Amino acid sequence: MRSSFPRIVAVAGLLVLVVLSSLAWAGPREISSGGAKIGENQSTEGFAASALTVDSGGGTVVATIPVGGNPAGVAYDSGNGYVYVTNPFSDIVSVINGTTVVATVPVEYNPSGVAYDSGNGYVYVANDTTYVSVINGTTVVATVPVGGEPNALAYDSENGYVYVTNSDSQTVSVISGTVVVATVPVGDGPSGVAYDSGNGYVYVSNYFSSNVSVIDGTTNTVVATVPVGYLPRGVAYDSENMYVYVADYGSNNVSVIDGTTVVATVPVGTLPGALAYDGGNGFVYVANFGSYYYSSSNVSVISGTVVVATVPVGNCPDGVAYDSGNGYLYVSNYCSGTVSVISAVEQPSFDFSLSSPSPGSISFVRGDTSPSSSITATLTTGSAVPVTITASDLPDGVTAYFTNNPCSPTCTVSVSFTATESVPTGTVTVSINVTGGGRSHSVSLQLTVTAAFGFFLSTPSPSSLIVVQGGTSPSSSITATLVDGAATSTDVTFTASPLPTGITAIFTNNPCSPTCTVTVGFSATPSPIMDNVTTSISIVAAGGGSYYSVAISLMVRAPSDFSMSAGAVSPVQISAGSQGTSTIMATALSGFTGTVGLSVSASSPSGLTCTLPSSVSFGSSPQAATLSCGATAAGDYAVTVTGTSGSLTHTTSSILFHVVAASSPPPSFLGLPAPEGYALLAGISIAVVAIGVVLTLRRVRPKGGSPPRPS
Repeated sequence: MRSSFPRIVAVAGLLVLVVLSSLAWAGPREISSGGAKIGENQSTEGFAASALTVDSGGGTVVATIPVGGNPAGVAYDSGNGYVYVTNPFSDIVSVINGTTVVATVPVEYNPSGVAYDSGNGYVYVANDTTYVSVINGTTVVATVPVGGEPNALAYDSENGYVYVTNSDSQTVSVISGTVVVATVPVGDGPSGVAYDSGNGYVYVSNYFSSNVSVIDGTTNTVVATVPVGYLPRGVAYDSENMYVYVADYGSNNVSVIDGTTVVATVPVGTLPGALAYDGGNGFVYVANFGSYYYSSSNVSVISGTVVVATVPVGNCPDGVAYDSGNGYLYVSNYCSGTVSVISAVEQPSFDFSLSSPSPGSISFVRGDTSPSSSITATLTTGSAVPVTITASDLPDGVTAYFTNNPCSPTCTVSVSFTATESVPTGTVTVSINVTGGGRSHSVSLQLTVTAAFGFFLSTPSPSSLIVVQGGTSPSSSITATLVDGAATSTDVTFTASPLPTGITAIFTNNPCSPTCTVTVGFSATPSPIMDNVTTSISIVAAGGGSYYSVAISLMVRAPSDFSMSAGAVSPVQISAGSQGTSTIMATALSGFTGTVGLSVSASSPSGLTCTLPSSVSFGSSPQAATLSCGATAAGDYAVTVTGTSGSLTHTTSSILFHVVAASSPPPSFLGLPAPEGYALLAGISIAVVAIGVVLTLRRVRPKGGSPPRPS
């Protein structure tokens, strides 16, 4: 078994406990049908109110739809017009459009209650796993943790909250979007919930407490507790008389609450569970689960506080919801695995339904003819009668054209449009109207009129590039900006011309749909060498019947390089043990910059010793370095100097150093060369002899000396 809650079935005066799904709590989910507050008067699209009257029997079953295992909760989504039915034994939600299941949505374990939030367009499904699945269309987009065994849900349009009863936790979880924002303690076994748009209260039936908790939606607190019948389940709000209806599952009646007071008790069928208000006729429909073993199940129809009709449906009806789009009541038959569709109005002798246009939106350029869209009119009642198709709400200058018009349903027509050159661009909603046999239905089509395709190009950034032979240039960006028309299906292609020989253009994001940006760069073959040659290249973008061009400047350079040379050796003749020098020149070519490492080779023959700076760096060119070499033995020595920068290497021609033997010094005297030394010696000798003679003569002269000279 898949439930912790029983259904109580009266058989032969005995209460028999039948363990079924927590779907026993699915009924109240239908109270929030269509995203409108339950009980709001809603138009019954597709029915001419003046020509139809309410069926005196409360309605008839017009279709039976097979769904999943043990269908339970039912809710109407007014946003997409779908009816959602939970199938607990299949763990799926069946999605019904009209009388056809159009999708199946897998959800969590044992889904029961379901409700529609018109504020965000989501459908909320209570699963017997402490989770609520959130469905957008036919896709589960979130899972919200709540209390124990969630079962019933209702949407409060005033504050935008979804209220979830947690039967095992004796609480109500309050969800905003996909987040629980509050938890409200209530009675024992909460099983149904509904929103009263008249007073803003949320009503929660407590199954085991046999009462109803009244929650103030602005504060999320219980403001009153209303005693009702035995084992209350489903809850619904009738906005016409502003009553809240509670199905008393164990009492076989419906309690009618005005504010916080029970004002009436209405006897209905066996084991009433779910309720829904039909805003089209003002009736409240009560699903009487009945006997599990016999096909005695039905729906009671209440007007105010009086049962006015009983409608037989499938076995064990467990959920009910009103579809304001087509005026039908949908009843889930738990034991039959089906959904009964009740029409509460007299059926016309002829009627048809319309499919949604395919495609539902058309875009075309003014001055042209649009693609076509197909619409099928399907016969639903009576014999075929021709119908005529027209279009309304067309902008001035737009004309609709139909094929197969008129036609007899079931039939398919197609519609296309033309627009003059003066029609304003933009999107409009066009109504496709189909009329015949006293019936009239409409569908909407989105029509977008665009201008002819046009764009402009930005100036390349940067507007000039340099490419080196054998390399690739940097890239330049160009933006194609849409100015007219739609770019979704129009690409523009970029080309470059004229290109010098050996030059190739390289684009990225080409082609692209404006508004878009491409980049362009250029590659060059290694030869021929083209140094500082500049070319103006046109970048052309073409597409959609339009083309534009911009210019970019490309300079082609030879590869950056350098050369090495050596100056004459000085002195030409180098004595052994002395040094000779040569100036080494490194010269930049094609804008070469950076550092060149220098090295000197071993001499040939060996024996020459050299010194040289390790590198030169370019700012200006050329750069000079001094090579200084010497040897101790005479001979002719040859070396070369190599410059290296990255992968570039260049070597000077051979540099010759001529080394000669050192000569013997001439004889010297007293540190002077021999001639000068010997001359000095002779002079000194003569001077010594002269001095000696003088001294000798003074000694031999008579003592008296010569007679004195006369004065």
